[in-house]
Amino acid sequence: MSIKTTLSSDGSVINIAFSGVFDINESVKIQDTINALDKPVKIIRIDMQQVTGIDSSVFSSLLLIYYEMNYHAKIELINCDRALAQKFSLAGLDRLVTIRLSSAPAGNVDGINQAKKYQ
Repeated sequence: MSIKTTLSSDGSVINIAFSGVFDINESVKIQDTINALDKPVKIIRIDMQQVTGIDSSVFSSLLLIYYEMNYHAKIELINCDRALAQKFSLAGLDRLVTIRLSSAPAGNVDGINQAKKYQ
């Protein structure tokens, strides 16, 4: 698995792109990357387009990030396929993070509505 991170010029958005299997090792790397930032970000955008699989640690990792950011950072999972969006929805994460399907238009799309719309 490879992870590529970029930070916006104003430091408000961190983009994290994965390829391969998203498991506990990558979950820890995300947390370490976010905790190492000089200042809190407003948006954590995780690109799931090249993810070929996930394990259950991803769910707890996203919850931990959400709570560690004291509810100030918005978490976006972008380029999710339908099956992955449904897994996040079943776990209840669509209430805390924005989930955008790979076929979804740009802009803020509510995860609950999006996951149900494409079932």
